[in-house]
Amino acid sequence: MTTQNHRDRLALRTRGQAVRRALGLDEAHDTGAPGIRGLYDELIFGGVWSRPGLPQRDRLIATLAALAALERHSALKQYAKVAVTADVSAEAVREVILQTALYTGFVAGEENLAQVNAVLGEPDTQAPHGPDADADLDGLGVSLMEEMHGPRARAGYASGGGSPSELYDLAIRYGYGLLWNRPGLPRRERFITTVAVFTSLEQHTQLAKFAASAQNNGLSFEEIVEVAMQVAPYSGFPRVLNALTVLDQIER
Repeated sequence: MTTQNHRDRLALRTRGQAVRRALGLDEAHDTGAPGIRGLYDELIFGGVWSRPGLPQRDRLIATLAALAALERHSALKQYAKVAVTADVSAEAVREVILQTALYTGFVAGEENLAQVNAVLGEPDTQAPHGPDADADLDGLGVSLMEEMHGPRARAGYASGGGSPSELYDLAIRYGYGLLWNRPGLPRRERFITTVAVFTSLEQHTQLAKFAASAQNNGLSFEEIVEVAMQVAPYSGFPRVLNALTVLDQIER
C-alpha cells in the first residue's frame, strides 16, 4: 500500500468514525471477524454516509426504507432510534415504513411497524391519517398519479386492459389515492422511500418510472443517484450497481 493510499484510507476511516458517532451508533465489534470495526467505519460511514450531495435526513429515510424492504428488523429498530434522535419524527419513521409496505406487502409492513413501535412507542391514534372515509379515493388517486408521472402515468401495466387492470385500479385507489396523500411525510421523502425500496428489491421497471418522476417532485438526478448509493451497505453492492445502470438511462 502506498503512503498516500494509506493516508487516504485513514482519513476516510476517521471521517466515518465521526459520522457514526454523531449518529449515535455503537462501535462495530470485531468478534469473529478481525478488523470489521475499521472496515465499517471506512466503507459504510466514511465511503457512503460521508458523501456530499444528500442531507443526512434523506440518507436516514433511504436507509430506513431499505431495511424495511429487506425486513432487517434488528437494524431497522436501531436506525429508527437514530432517526428520531436526529429529529426525524416518529410519525415520519412510521410513514416511511407504511410507504414501503405498498411495494413489499402489508404483512411485511405490519411486522416492520411492530418492530419500530417496540422502540418508539405506540402512535397517537388521534393524529390525522389522510383522506377521510367519504373521500373520492379514485379521483384523488388518478389526479395524483397523473400529476406525479405525467405521460408515464399510464405506461406498462398501468396502460389498462387485460389481467392487471382490476388490481391496478386498487393500486390507484389505495396507493395513490390514500397512502401517497397521508400527512407526516412530504412527497419528496416518499419518492426517496420508493427509490430506495425499488433499488433494494431490484424492481428496475418501477425504479426507472419513479426515478424519472422524482425529478419533478423535489429531487435532482444527482440526489436520486445518492439515494440509490446510500442503500448499498444494507442491500448489497451488486443490486445498487445494477440500479445505477438503470438510472443512467432515464430521462433528465
